[in-house]
Amino acid sequence: MKTSLRLFTAVALLAIAAPAYAQGGGGGGMQQMTPEQRVARQKEMLFKDITLSAEQSAKADTIIMKSMRSQMEAMQAARASGDQGAAREAMQKVNGERNAALKALLTTDEHKKKFDENLAAMPQGRRGGL
Repeated sequence: MKTSLRLFTAVALLAIAAPAYAQGGGGGGMQQMTPEQRVARQKEMLFKDITLSAEQSAKADTIIMKSMRSQMEAMQAARASGDQGAAREAMQKVNGERNAALKALLTTDEHKKKFDENLAAMPQGRRGGL
């Protein structure tokens, strides 16, 4: 009887846990995106209400992809060294360089102001940001 109850409990738990796992249960959105989706999402947030030319858009893609590679390298170095403070500083530096390069693509003061507003409105850190 106890074995049947344990088996029933295990099956019930699996029945509940499997759909949650299949739906990405609890994981963060950016980690589940492809690199191309992440680039598109960052561009969408940073350039909201700003129209980019095809050339500007292509350059922005390159800048964002380069920064994502630099971020990955910083994260790997942090894991290897265990120094989270250095990793945070490295990530801030990479993000600052990315933002400056993206802002330099913009040709009007109005677009640069809007870019700064969009940047300020983005979520920061592990709360779902970039």
